[in-house]
Amino acid sequence: MIISIAWRNIWRNPMRSLVIIGSVMIGLWAGIFILAFFRGMTNEQINTTISQQLSHVQVHHPRFREMDETEFTISKLPALQIALENDKRVTAVSQRMILTSMASSPYTSSGVSLMGIEPLKENAVTGLSKRIKEGKYLDGQSASQLLMGNKLAVKLHLKINSKVILTFQNTKGELTAAAFRIRGIYSAANSTLEENLVYVNRQEIDTLAFLNGQIHELAILLTNNNDLEPVSQSLKDLKTGNKIETWKELSPELRLMIDSFGQYMLIIIGVILVALVFGIINTMLMAVLERYRELGVLMAIGLNKRKVFTMIMTETFFMTGLGCASGLPLARLTIFLSSRNGINLSKYSEGLAMYGYGTRVYPQLESIYYWEVGALALIAGLIAAIYPALKALQLNPSVAIRKI
Repeated sequence: MIISIAWRNIWRNPMRSLVIIGSVMIGLWAGIFILAFFRGMTNEQINTTISQQLSHVQVHHPRFREMDETEFTISKLPALQIALENDKRVTAVSQRMILTSMASSPYTSSGVSLMGIEPLKENAVTGLSKRIKEGKYLDGQSASQLLMGNKLAVKLHLKINSKVILTFQNTKGELTAAAFRIRGIYSAANSTLEENLVYVNRQEIDTLAFLNGQIHELAILLTNNNDLEPVSQSLKDLKTGNKIETWKELSPELRLMIDSFGQYMLIIIGVILVALVFGIINTMLMAVLERYRELGVLMAIGLNKRKVFTMIMTETFFMTGLGCASGLPLARLTIFLSSRNGINLSKYSEGLAMYGYGTRVYPQLESIYYWEVGALALIAGLIAAIYPALKALQLNPSVAIRKI
């Protein structure tokens, strides 16, 4: 009986009830969409970082990343190559020589990382050839030519076929300078890469720096990100004396973003639910005061305080539940539609590139979050209804029924 009365009470004042239902619906829709948008941005940054910069796993000399010295090359490279070639979880591998260098043009100079690559293998890992904005990608035959980021080219006032002097230290500790011409200018989602990284054919660096085929970095692209730890562990088991790191270890700030997503969710949803709680308290309190005489009559004819309390709590539960039933599907539909083509943020590309974000975000959110947010909203609604329900219990039936 209480459930039936509570349901009818909701629709005795449709406008008031729709205000609560609408506020719950909009609050949940906005909260979930913000979460999905944030998740999409995080995934975009991770995918961009893996595909354009880090790959899934990297191998270095244990001191290379710490000291950044030319002499710290990878040991037991043949054993690593054989293991990677026989591992079906590995999609592509790029061998890189990396030198700290100074790039000089007739106008100015800038510190850069000079990366010696095998063009085909590097392209298989990072898709570099698809990001050439001007000119052409490197090939195995091109001599004294390099690829430069668009931002660095602008900074040095250079264009295609311009000459640039690279100065770096070889393995003997001597300074070496060589002239290159710009064969291609590439773009990157991360503006730091565009400004600090130039590519040349590996054999040219090998000769100039006296590396004799030794490399500084192995970049390994996997078929599935879920194989990250198993592949990393299998390389560590080879005991080559090198340092094996996954992208989560190479980029701890990205790992922190992923690990903190649950906390961000609680903060965002918490703020929305607090606003929702105060809205429900206000509306239900008005509903109780408007029905002062009606509640007095119900209590006078035998409806005890426990049933009055239950009735008001049930009314709030129904309205919050209707808000969840409309808000959650609406959020899911919005996320589905926006994720099909993504949200274009190219207007803010310059600012996003500073943090390594792409210009198109595909909102997405796991199903479990819908259930969690819906459950939290129902709990918040019931908590918000306690005060108005207790207020109703303070009514004196004999006074209330005389009230006009």
